Amino acid sequence: MEPMNKTNKKLAQNYPRFKKASAIVFTVVLASCANKNTLAEKSLEPVSNVCQKIELLSKAYETNFEQLKQSEVKARASNIWQAKYHLIGNNCKIWSFGANKATYSCNTIEVEKKSAENYYTNTKETLQQCLGDDWQLNESKRNHDDGMKAEYSTANNDMIISTHLVPSSGVFKSKWSIYYYLGKVDK
Repeated sequence: MEPMNKTNKKLAQNYPRFKKASAIVFTVVLASCANKNTLAEKSLEPVSNVCQKIELLSKAYETNFEQLKQSEVKARASNIWQAKYHLIGNNCKIWSFGANKATYSCNTIEVEKKSAENYYTNTKETLQQCLGDDWQLNESKRNHDDGMKAEYSTANNDMIISTHLVPSSGVFKSKWSIYYYLGKVDK
């Protein structure tokens, strides 16, 4: 065994202090990470009031929904993430095309036309109540199918909140879905 030189002796003498300092730094870093996650979870706590959900999503839009992005989904022409927070169901996604703002999107399961029309009508009424008089409704037919869309916009924000009534043809009967979008929409 080699005799200890001066450098090795100093390292050996300072090892307990280094070990203690490392433990303190590790604890502080770990605590700050845990605190950051706790803060994120608290701001994402589920809310049952629809208007609170819309408000939470509207605030998240300001940061491209960064706090709501979970795992990235592989896609060619856009960036897509699973959402941590779901307005309805459990299949909401966040889409981003290039430098444009991100869009939050959800949809219902396919249902009969009458049920889908009821969802669509109720959603329009609820959105108008939640958003208030500053938001204007523009309702029109969808471009590529027989569905309808209701878009809410305001002069105070570039964000659009919309709901779409979308048909999907089946072999024996047609079903309908409701889609919800919150984000930047190019017109």
